[in-house]
Amino acid sequence: MRIPIAKGGRGILMIAIAIAGAGLAIFLATGPRTTEVTAYTSAIGPAERVLAVNGRIRPRLQVDIRPSLGGALVALPFDVSDQVNQGDVLARIDDGPEAAAITVAQAAAQAQQATLAQARRDVARLEALGEFAPGRDVEQKRLAVEEGERELRRRNAAVTQASELRERRVLRAPFAGVILERPVDPGQTVSPESVIYRLADLSNPEIAAEVDEIYAAEIHPEMEALVRLPGRRDTLRAKVLHVEPRVDPATGARDVRLALDGALLDPPAGLTATINFLIERRANAISIPRSAISEAGGKTSVLIAGADGVVRERVITFVEWPAEQVIVTSGIEVGEHILTNPATTKPGEKVRIVN
Repeated sequence: MRIPIAKGGRGILMIAIAIAGAGLAIFLATGPRTTEVTAYTSAIGPAERVLAVNGRIRPRLQVDIRPSLGGALVALPFDVSDQVNQGDVLARIDDGPEAAAITVAQAAAQAQQATLAQARRDVARLEALGEFAPGRDVEQKRLAVEEGERELRRRNAAVTQASELRERRVLRAPFAGVILERPVDPGQTVSPESVIYRLADLSNPEIAAEVDEIYAAEIHPEMEALVRLPGRRDTLRAKVLHVEPRVDPATGARDVRLALDGALLDPPAGLTATINFLIERRANAISIPRSAISEAGGKTSVLIAGADGVVRERVITFVEWPAEQVIVTSGIEVGEHILTNPATTKPGEKVRIVN
């Protein structure tokens, strides 16, 4: 049996289909959607707390060579990069005044030696006369000898003093090392404030770094560290030598010095070094990316995608440390899916993980 369609019935059917299609589109546009997200699956494993800072290579010893007396430089035998040995003469300053003083003092001492020799002969002559020599004369000659000996000691001391002043015009290397700088030239007049050389011992160099006072409290002598130097592919081991107890009020940092373990290196002073201090090592811990953590209202939390795909917020605690990976101490179980970018969704939404 055939059912007739009334005139205009086909148009009504088409309108109904169009209305149903529009309703479906609205439902799909406004109804619940599944968001695609990336997630990190929590697991237990070894974890380390590492503090990364930049430091610089510094000589084990470094000193500015300055004169104790001013004058004209008459000898300056070394230049930048020259190697020197301990005790080498680095510079001589004009010692004319001291040389003249030594000549005068030596002449005075020699004259006094002659005077003393004569006084001693006089005493010997009178003592040879025995009881025939007047006692008063003998006593006077003996006193003259004593006075002459005191005067000779004084004049010899003047010679020594003038010689010591002359020696202060000679600058010697306090230790073996390399000349880093020579800010002056031969013939130049210098003063006690002038730097003649900057001398450094570059054998077994150290590394110096400034560490924020918040994190420096975790660093102590003998602590291990890993060091990378520009131009080298290998990682070098180092140990902390010293942690400055004083905090620099200008920077809020403490100075830390390290020594490279048995490394036969000759890196230039001032070279940048990347240092990783190994603060803590845990055999079993849960670590997550710092980017997964949100902080608001005095709490720290992460977003976790459950087995049903629904996002839930979870409050956690972790070890605060300047690193991309942080160690979680509570709030996360093994095998949970933590959203790596919590800004892409919110609690209650349904998501699909697309790692």
